[in-house]
Amino acid sequence: MVGYEDNSEVHDDATTDGQIPDLPSVVGTPSVDLPSGYKYGVTRYADLILREAFPQRFADLIATLEEFQIEIEELLAGGGSRAQHTARFDATLEKHGWGKRNISIARLIDDKPLHVTRGHEIDMFAVASQDDPYPGIGVEVEWNNKDPFFDRDLLNYQALHREGALAVGVIVTRGPELQRIIGPTIRTSTTATSKKYGSSTTHWNKLIPRVNLGGGGECPLLLIGIEPARVNDFESVQMAFDAGVMVP
Repeated sequence: MVGYEDNSEVHDDATTDGQIPDLPSVVGTPSVDLPSGYKYGVTRYADLILREAFPQRFADLIATLEEFQIEIEELLAGGGSRAQHTARFDATLEKHGWGKRNISIARLIDDKPLHVTRGHEIDMFAVASQDDPYPGIGVEVEWNNKDPFFDRDLLNYQALHREGALAVGVIVTRGPELQRIIGPTIRTSTTATSKKYGSSTTHWNKLIPRVNLGGGGECPLLLIGIEPARVNDFESVQMAFDAGVMVP
């Protein structure tokens, strides 16, 4: 089984003497201004495609990222259901006209169906326009699922982009600095030593190696890691981390 742990480097696209430039599929740094409080990575110029070809959808995403905050109580709350801040992130996009969508791809010969793929469900999808909906933009938030959920998202994005239904895929998850602090610090409500945000859950250091190994195929990707600056009153968790104790 291929390991994905802690290979989270984001490469600059600029070349240096004696080095070969990074391939477009390797995660690089954005070329556009994006809201603070997040870690960003892009492949295949996803940020430029969003800003130049889908300006309204780019504005929707920027507004959502600027508004988004996590309350410390939400960070510490017990699991078992969808996180409130994840639902709030999606709800903000919904106010801008985004929504859940299940897309099926059919292949025809002489107008007769040859094959219909399984449905590809995306949590938040925005059409290019009402008259010409495809390709659109997809957003998936993976806050604290098992890390194979990244494989599902990347396969969906790859398939939909290949068929012309998706222009850019966006994945939002926990950033590397946030995970470094809360991973060993916040425990579950069941035992005193069980970690709520374990290393095998969805976070930046599990996502980036998958993409660098080809996950998502040729689909342009914008990868967003939520960092401590987006958590209100994070100081209490930082203090617990510095002291080497677990909370709550």
